[in-house]
This record gives sequence, structure tokens and C-alpha cells, in this order.
Amino acid sequence: MLLNILIVLMAFVTVVSVVRLVSEVRSSFVRDRYNSMEYSLHDGDYGDMVYHYYYWHYDVDPFSTPSEEEYHVAAYADAAFRHQLFEAAGDGEMADRCLRQMAQAREGTGSLSVSADEVDRILEGIPLYR
Repeated sequence: MLLNILIVLMAFVTVVSVVRLVSEVRSSFVRDRYNSMEYSLHDGDYGDMVYHYYYWHYDVDPFSTPSEEEYHVAAYADAAFRHQLFEAAGDGEMADRCLRQMAQAREGTGSLSVSADEVDRILEGIPLYR
């Protein structure tokens, strides 16, 4: 009788453990458990947004998530940063390519176009050294 109770108890513990294991494995494949890009956007940390854009979402096209506008802001910031770099380096062809990417990304920013304007203001303060 005691062994039967122990077997049932161990079976119950095993089922609970397997359910937790499956839950943890499934949650590890969720791309965005919390929206770190939203936190970066609120902090004005556009460099961090670009990092998260490439780390988590660079292969998402079109942006089919609830944070679509944030991804476009990150894409805009990335293209703007690279435009500044190529402009300073004197590579007009790549700078023009980045300008086209900026225009395309700005179209998707929607209500967050203010953030794209802020990226432009940040980059205006950086002098171009040649």
C-alpha cells in the first residue's frame, strides 16, 4: 500500500516536472518575451534599438508584429547612422543608398515618426570630419 502511494506521488511529480520543462522550452523560443525595443525607444537609446533589431528581428520581413513601428524606427536609426558614417568617409554612393533606406523606413514609422526626427536631431549635432 505504501509503495502504491509513493508510485502515484512520484508519477504526479514527474508529470508536473514535464509540464514545467515543456513550458520553459516553449518560452525559450518566443522571440520577444518583453519588448526590449520599446524600453530602448522610451529611453531614447537608438543604438540599443539597432542592436535589438539585428539581434532579434533582422530576418522579419515584412514586420508582422505588434511592434512594427518600433522596428521601422530602428531600421531608420540604423540607416541614418550608416549614412552619417559614409557621408563622413566620402562614400557618396553608399550614403545615397542609406538615404533611400531611411526614406523607406520612415514610411513605416507611423505614429513614431517623432522618434525618426529625434534621430535626425541627434545626428545633426555630430560634425562630419573629412
